[in-house]
Amino acid sequence: MGSRRPRYLPPRRSPRRSIQMHAEYLKQDEDVVIIGLAVRIAPEQAARDIPLLWQRFMQMHLPTLEPTHDVYAVYCEYERDHTGPYTMLLGTRVDAKAPVPEGLRRVVLPRGAYARFIARGDPAQALWRTWSHVWNEWERRGERRFAADFERYERAALGRDTVEAEVLVGLA
Repeated sequence: MGSRRPRYLPPRRSPRRSIQMHAEYLKQDEDVVIIGLAVRIAPEQAARDIPLLWQRFMQMHLPTLEPTHDVYAVYCEYERDHTGPYTMLLGTRVDAKAPVPEGLRRVVLPRGAYARFIARGDPAQALWRTWSHVWNEWERRGERRFAADFERYERAALGRDTVEAEVLVGLA
């Protein structure tokens, strides 16, 4: 089950150094279960805590993953919205009944409507520009549900100088 891709995601394209700033609106028809490393993040500490979580994940868990498993960065358990504390989890998709190993957490990406953006280019810059667009410019930002938002990466593409990540934002 870990390698099964959600049905709403289209085929991959080769990475380009631009960002798709328009949203594609999709419906996820099933809950998706992710298990991984999690940390509670205060927005003012995100610039420090997010890279540390990625570093731990890349060192401890990435080498154990099959090349076909996608990696998810999940933002959930929002205190109020993106300006308050939230939980970030880095992990992979698993069967809904999979046991949770010690030291890891389980989150559910709920079925429903999502807006999909593509971040391409330098990993930190491309993702920052995409999320900044969602927070500040995107015309439907007021419709976010703040249940779970996520980024999805191909496992084989991690660690490169360029990234192509799907950024999915849950809609009410």
